Amino acid sequence: MKRRNRFKQTTTLAYRLIQLEEAARARASHLPPGTERERLLKKAREAERAVQIDQWLATPGAEPPP
Repeated sequence: MKRRNRFKQTTTLAYRLIQLEEAARARASHLPPGTERERLLKKAREAERAVQIDQWLATPGAEPPP
């Protein structure tokens, strides 16, 4: 049977998502308009939304995000 590789995260999910968002936006800002830039901006928006959802899940009794 194959063993699973286990990895213990040393930073929070929110921190990693914020880092991903900032890096994607920074890379996109240096690109001309086009598909690659749009792909990076979409990735940044998805990471931003994931942070919002993570915060919502961590707050007891909170309403869903808009």
